Amino acid sequence: MFKTVLFQVHWFLGITAGTVLALMGLTGAALSFEDDLLRVLNPQFAAVATQQGDGRQALPLDTLVATLGEGSDTALQRLRVDATGQRPSVARFDGGRDNWVYFDPFTGERFSALRGQGFFDFTEDLHRRLVAGDRGRLVTGSCTIILLVFVLSGIYLRWPRQWWSWRSWLSVEWKHSGRSFLWSLHSVIGTWVLPVYLLIALTGLWWSFDWYRDGLTRLLGGPPVAAPTVQADGALDLQRVQASLYALPGVREGYIDLRLPARGDRPVTARVMSAQHSHHDRAYDTLQIDPASGAVLDQRAYADLDGGEKVLGSMFALHSGSFFGLPGRLIVMLSSLMMVLFFVTGWMLYLDRRAKKRAVRASRVDLVAPPSAGHADGPPWLVSFASQSGQAEQLAWRAAGQLQAAGMRVQVTPMARLDGGTLQEARRALFVVSTFGDGEAPDSARAFERKVLAQAQALPELGYAMLALGDRQYDRFCGFARRVEQWLGEQGAAALFPCIDVDGDDARALQRWQAQLASLTGVEAAVDAEPHRLLQDWTLHERRLLNPGSQGGAIWQVTLLPPAGAGWQAGDILQVAPRHAAEEVTAVLAAAGLDADAQVHVDGLELRVHDAAARRVLPPVDQVQAVHDAAQWLDQLPPLPTREYSIASCLADGHVQLVVRLVHGDDGQPGIGSGWLSQHAGIGESVPARVRRNAGFHRHDDAPPMILIGNGTGIAGLRSLLREADGAGQHGHWLLFGERQQACDALYAQEIIDWQQQGHLARVDQAWSRDGSTRMYVQDLLRAASAELRHWIADGACVYVCGSLQGMAQGVDDVLRETLGEEAVDALLADGRYRRDVY
Repeated sequence: MFKTVLFQVHWFLGITAGTVLALMGLTGAALSFEDDLLRVLNPQFAAVATQQGDGRQALPLDTLVATLGEGSDTALQRLRVDATGQRPSVARFDGGRDNWVYFDPFTGERFSALRGQGFFDFTEDLHRRLVAGDRGRLVTGSCTIILLVFVLSGIYLRWPRQWWSWRSWLSVEWKHSGRSFLWSLHSVIGTWVLPVYLLIALTGLWWSFDWYRDGLTRLLGGPPVAAPTVQADGALDLQRVQASLYALPGVREGYIDLRLPARGDRPVTARVMSAQHSHHDRAYDTLQIDPASGAVLDQRAYADLDGGEKVLGSMFALHSGSFFGLPGRLIVMLSSLMMVLFFVTGWMLYLDRRAKKRAVRASRVDLVAPPSAGHADGPPWLVSFASQSGQAEQLAWRAAGQLQAAGMRVQVTPMARLDGGTLQEARRALFVVSTFGDGEAPDSARAFERKVLAQAQALPELGYAMLALGDRQYDRFCGFARRVEQWLGEQGAAALFPCIDVDGDDARALQRWQAQLASLTGVEAAVDAEPHRLLQDWTLHERRLLNPGSQGGAIWQVTLLPPAGAGWQAGDILQVAPRHAAEEVTAVLAAAGLDADAQVHVDGLELRVHDAAARRVLPPVDQVQAVHDAAQWLDQLPPLPTREYSIASCLADGHVQLVVRLVHGDDGQPGIGSGWLSQHAGIGESVPARVRRNAGFHRHDDAPPMILIGNGTGIAGLRSLLREADGAGQHGHWLLFGERQQACDALYAQEIIDWQQQGHLARVDQAWSRDGSTRMYVQDLLRAASAELRHWIADGACVYVCGSLQGMAQGVDDVLRETLGEEAVDALLADGRYRRDVY
């Protein structure tokens, strides 16, 4: 039993964490010979080594700092001088990598750039943090722990019966094929690299978790890290500091890494290595030096350290294998590459196992007679929906009406309330399933995915049809619907007709759905999707920059006057059909040889060629070829997709206000939607748009107090809810909002202050991620106020989250589940008391 459970854990972690570990293995292997490859790619390193061989001395530190600091208005942070040419010498000035200067330590000559350095910097960030900052570091650290689990569980699972035979441990069965060969390759090579992976994992955790680093330091007897203090008013005298360093034998001809203090009461930290050192390439001597007097406050020579301290001081050398010289580096590099082998063979073994199980299930299903057509006196049709914005819910009810019109009994159930018992009782079912973002389940269906899809539930008598709603801009288009469909198939349910995918508001796909339902019921239903696609002309009335001087992108308030009869609720979305900038359209038409003012018939309208082209995805100017038939060319170009913006005003305001952040593409050009609204569209110009009902973000019917959480342009959806509630006389809400800097990014600051003074906002918490030395985000504010959060929720408050999904919304969700518990958050979702409008 234990081995079965351990096996399940092993393969589950393999298919979840295996990708990250394979990536870490590839990047780790690429970094194994970074210094060697940089020397090959940059011949100037060879010149540095040659000058040392000729007996020349590197320039003094004070001369180098004075030379390299010319023209720089930022303070020097760190100076690394390697007179051996083994590693690049670099002066790091404040302000990031753009202010780093690489140089020749013998002449002070600056190097414009190091070939390959950008690649290795990116690779190291990918290796350590997945290019995702602290969140990525947490992922890689967790996967490193999983690597330890792999090592320990793997050796237990593959323990051979003839454990005393070396061949059973170390010999791959090359003559085998199929699953037997894969298993032999996976397990035997895993045994070969097991000691290396233990070393890599145990040392790699040093950079991932503070608790591990502190615990290992105490375990190995390392001294507490405490920098001695010096006089706060002591100015840096680099000549005296270098005199103390040059007094050490062989240091000027070797390696000096000087870290200058950011505060006046801290010493200069230096790591040095003599040119004649006999240890590994990270065996540094460490000094603490008074910056004013040059006096050595503390000195720890590598040779004088005890065993535990040497291990602590050699953590990187052990991790990279350089502690054992060139053979160690080669072994670590090859072992790191092997992680890809384990990822591939592990997946192949897993898929082979799944295929065999699926074949067994399919053979059993074939023995069951196909389900007969439903009758009015039989079990009711089950109609279930998973909706984020309300579209799936509307389509589900429309389908239920069509079934009812055919004389069939119908049971409509949100997927949040669907369980295995209900599915087992059903004989016919319709599923209308939205996918949120890139393959995720809608908020209301997350509990269904976790509880129902995670369990087997035999459904051999269920016949079902599915309508899947998604957005093809995401790689995992309709991903959640695919998982539901796959699960239904695995449980033995039979599809009445193939799943129909809907990209956005694709009217043709909806027509196919209605046609299929008509064939099942015999009742035709009018397809009213086309009116929902109709764009109206709104008028651009005003735009105002909300965050002048901000470090982030410019944020504009865009005010639009609605056409007659337009209406909306707080929480709704405005879908805007953007246009290209006039200059870009003119340039493309000129390259195509077309008359911009000529009339052309497209989309059922008579338009100027310029106006028709402005609405379509245009090729780059340098790829445009001569065009002879403007109408045919335009018909082949897809229309620009609509852009969605949360409405920041309420109906009583009489106008729609949007909060638009100007974004730029990789080429530096403004985004089509944000650029058009904030820069290119003229005041008084028509803006084609339509309101999309977003019932999932409307105020709760019972109008309880609201906890409103958002960041950046997410203030739009929260502001609309607050303005509507204020007009209805419902006060006493809690706002948590975050942006970069209070001085520039305090969006709607005066309005928030007024609401506080009036009691409309009972509490306001704001986080500024770029103010102060510690970054603060709204999820941190929420976690700090966990006791108040529980109190508000107990009093019936609703939670509304608007803003970015990655980072903010996910972080808020994590805090809610930590504070309230999984079941409580799922209950809030099911009751409509936890609503999100995130992107």
